[in-house]
Amino acid sequence: MKAILLTGPRTVTVAEVDPPEPGPDEVLVRVGLLGLCGTDLGFHDGSSNYLHDGLKSYPFVPGHEWVGTVTALGPGVDPALAGQRVAGHNFRACGRCPHCRAGRIRYCPDRSEIGVLGPLPGAGSELITVPVSTLTRIPDTMSDAAAALLEPTAAAVHAVDRLAVTSADRVAVLGAGTLGLAAAQAARALGAPTVVFDPQPAARELARGLGLVAEAAPADADKEAYDAVIEASGSVAAVRSAVGLVASGGRVAQLGTPHRTVDGFDAAGLVIRNVTLHGVLSGIGYWDRLVALVESGAVNLDALVDRIFPLDDLDEAFARLADAGRARPKVLVQVDPALRDAAVSPALAGSRNAAAGVRR
Repeated sequence: MKAILLTGPRTVTVAEVDPPEPGPDEVLVRVGLLGLCGTDLGFHDGSSNYLHDGLKSYPFVPGHEWVGTVTALGPGVDPALAGQRVAGHNFRACGRCPHCRAGRIRYCPDRSEIGVLGPLPGAGSELITVPVSTLTRIPDTMSDAAAALLEPTAAAVHAVDRLAVTSADRVAVLGAGTLGLAAAQAARALGAPTVVFDPQPAARELARGLGLVAEAAPADADKEAYDAVIEASGSVAAVRSAVGLVASGGRVAQLGTPHRTVDGFDAAGLVIRNVTLHGVLSGIGYWDRLVALVESGAVNLDALVDRIFPLDDLDEAFARLADAGRARPKVLVQVDPALRDAAVSPALAGSRNAAAGVRR
């Protein structure tokens, strides 16, 4: 089978590798679409902290955002899963530690994350084996493009839930990328007045196209004006500004991941105003809620897709991913060459047509 192989900085190929076999309580999935994110870009250009800290090393198969179809079943798997369209989270927990035994697999100290952390290959191949416990079935009404975005955007729903957002809260979201726009839509679905801040005009235009209020930067009137603040970009400036935006007694969710220590972070301001700060790791446990939001129309994930590249155009896909000028945030790779536009729903053709306009 074909698999994406990163062999060094800015060196990516499509290699022929042996297909895997599903083990007990696993299924074999033919991957349709693969999502690329900032983590993948860091692996591609060599800037990733995972590489620098020795947590990942070349060569490896990347990819942790995917959608596909179950093609074979391992021992002990419900036959009803055969032929089902599915997506799944990327955590592979040890199953033995106290966290795993208590069902808190996101805290497993010995976990792997396919395509990201540890030795397991990622989802950037035609076939992958997947534990049944990690899967979510995709409803017929959801496009493959939207399904490929469930893995990253479930974390945005986690952030909104972690802050216990209600219609009485004023919400600020910093960053109009994939995470920020999903979080803002999820907060709006709860009736919360929500403002998105992003310095890029094209990103603000996309946010407004989704019916959200979008501003370039906080104004003086925004200081301490928001009950709940979601930092979704990971930028140093946004992490610092989150503290200034949150009201006394308010809550901040750090959803984006800064790639270095943030100097000048006002920890004293958090203390003085009795602010609660949450770090948000993954969207495990929030997939069903996100699927319901997408099905209801409250969250539009198709609109976040910039382009879908064929498997043989990986250099172009990563170049597009690195292009900060695009207006729509998500870049996808079509792994299954047999995937037809009609099978993917309007998202495949629509995102190609919309690619001329749109980023991140």
